[in-house]
Amino acid sequence: MRIMKKSVVFSLLGFTLLFAGCTPKEEKPASESTENASATSLSMTSSTEVAQESTVSSSEAALPSSEQTITGVSGTNYTIDLPSNWQEVPDFTSLNPDNDFMLSDALETKYLAAVVESKQDFADLETYLGLVQENLATSFDTTATFLPIPDTKAYFVDFPATVEGLNIHYIYYVLETENNYVQLYGWTLESLYDSSKEELTAIMNSFKAVSYTHLRAHETVL
Repeated sequence: MRIMKKSVVFSLLGFTLLFAGCTPKEEKPASESTENASATSLSMTSSTEVAQESTVSSSEAALPSSEQTITGVSGTNYTIDLPSNWQEVPDFTSLNPDNDFMLSDALETKYLAAVVESKQDFADLETYLGLVQENLATSFDTTATFLPIPDTKAYFVDFPATVEGLNIHYIYYVLETENNYVQLYGWTLESLYDSSKEELTAIMNSFKAVSYTHLRAHETVL
């Protein structure tokens, strides 16, 4: 059965602090390679499935995954385990010039992106986490609180939000790498969250940057 979908592009210009870094961006030549990525305000491309949403998501979840190397706009290399139908979002910098990378599944129903900032600009991970928490509370009026991921330098939260009239559900990590603090976040439509959560969490748990040790699985917590 053919599944029809409608793509919706969000600029979210009103959410300048949403999914953003906590320091101002420094303009750099496009060719410059640096490990310190900059702030971002979220733009997203999402898809509304007209029919059979849960069927599509369930079939995608069974696709095999393999480790892929992603080079961010900052020049930082990441490895991440992606299902075979996931890819980098084409020309995502035209939508989000400050995102270090953005990925999606082929049907444009699930997304993953990252904000990366230098540890030199913040006192410690807890300070950075507090700033991110404040941004989320202000932007979404959410009381969702980050919880620690055992045996890692990372925290997570998941929460629903209404953005431009669409009900979205986010999974959000704040973590520490060797040189940076990272906001790693995935999202999908609320109606697809239950069937997409396991896949998004597995992808996010496999994230590695530079010499950072990947996150331990904690799917039972989310």
